[in-house]
Amino acid sequence: MNAQFSRLHNYLQRLLETRAARFWQALPPNTARGLLEALVTALLQNQPPAEGALPLAPTRYVITLPLQQAEILRHNSPILDELAIAIHQAGHDAGLRFAVLPRVLLEVASTPPPQGFELQAEIWEPEHLKRVPLAPQINVVPPNAYLIINGTQVFALEQPIIHIGRRPDNDLVLDDPRVSRLHAQLRANRGRYMLFDLDSTGGTFVNQQRITATILYPGDVILLAGMTLVYGQRVTRPLQENAYENPEIVSDLHTTTRLKWPPKDE
Repeated sequence: MNAQFSRLHNYLQRLLETRAARFWQALPPNTARGLLEALVTALLQNQPPAEGALPLAPTRYVITLPLQQAEILRHNSPILDELAIAIHQAGHDAGLRFAVLPRVLLEVASTPPPQGFELQAEIWEPEHLKRVPLAPQINVVPPNAYLIINGTQVFALEQPIIHIGRRPDNDLVLDDPRVSRLHAQLRANRGRYMLFDLDSTGGTFVNQQRITATILYPGDVILLAGMTLVYGQRVTRPLQENAYENPEIVSDLHTTTRLKWPPKDE
């Protein structure tokens, strides 16, 4: 066990025992220990990033458990969110980057897994987000950009990726039951922000039009399931047109990798 693995192992274990305690305690001790090792392995089996970027971490985790354990957990989304948040925090603090916030899904094993569980982890993001790859030369943050939330609060936009939703590990947390846990994402694209809907329940609207992905312009009014946000930007240089359609941007889309645990024999 190398030093990096050991540090992340100990850190994630503390998070699971505290922030995801209900999930952790629902598993037999041997299964819990094995799953912890598998999660750390998945986080460290990251894709080599573009030059100058942080390495990518898996964003979708499918855990297969025996029927009895899976039934206890599978219909309790807060418990699964607690596990996903612990994974996100551990990866973030280890210097990893997530294309979207991690999600945890449960499946029922048709036959009992030999180690009590199986884990499949993959770097996944919706197809429309792949049009703007995660690379420093592309994810240039526009200067002086901000959101006005419900006409009263100002949220400065200073990061290349900004997650928006109800789950508490979003960058912009909107505590409204109409907002999905993982609702939308802002992603910088050559000095512009683009807004992406993440298959939200209530939808994402810009200037009264429902969108999947769109470039934002100063003054655009964003509606997230009843929450109103206004995009603002004090422009200091000309804005690049048609940034989304630029063919340079849609190259190098290698953002999917998979890891299965336990590993299959060759």
